[in-house]
Amino acid sequence: MFEGPCTEIIESMQAVITPNKDKEAAMRLIQSIVSQFGCPRGFWGSVAGLVMTYNPSNKERMRWTISLLGIRKNDRVLEIGFGPGVAIEEIGKITTVGFIAGIDHSEVMVRQARKRNAKTIREGRVDIKLGSVSSLHEFDEDFDKIFSINSIQFWDDPIQRLKELRRLLKPGGLIAITLQPRNRGATDETACELGKKIVADLEGAGFSQARLEIKKMKPVSSICALGIKSNSDTGL
Repeated sequence: MFEGPCTEIIESMQAVITPNKDKEAAMRLIQSIVSQFGCPRGFWGSVAGLVMTYNPSNKERMRWTISLLGIRKNDRVLEIGFGPGVAIEEIGKITTVGFIAGIDHSEVMVRQARKRNAKTIREGRVDIKLGSVSSLHEFDEDFDKIFSINSIQFWDDPIQRLKELRRLLKPGGLIAITLQPRNRGATDETACELGKKIVADLEGAGFSQARLEIKKMKPVSSICALGIKSNSDTGL
């Protein structure tokens, strides 16, 4: 089962190697490349970053997510799993007097994102950190918005991770978790069921007004589960 934004590339590679006598070795190479989308590393990790940057579906999914967040110019925003930093770059055009932080567990992605956002980092409006959702950094202030795109499928114990993210939100703050399933055989129904599960996880993590948004896309729909930290929520 191959997952991630490289599905079309992988299928093309499979077609090329089918006549190859050493198909088993070739498949191992493909699987190694696919694994890069969970935690890009080395040369192939850099290639994965380029795929994430220029894949049209990724851009469409990212811009849709940003629109759902309703980001304002003075918002403090946190992205979990920022990849090559394209969403941070886009949000930086909106948060002209705000702040954006990002956490990603790939050193390759941290380097690409820091290069892409070098200007806003120098201005003190962006902070990009190497880290993990399972071991969150301390921040000076809480956030107005938190989001992740095609990242939650790699989290261990999603409800616990969401509880920890809730503590980083200001009362009334919004979280958005976007996912577009790209495993072989995924359908719009698959996406909808995953979305319902994430909504339930948000509710289990203490978020209120959890809801599901669906965007028709090719080859399968994207979903975004949103939740709000109650104004009376102490974050405990």
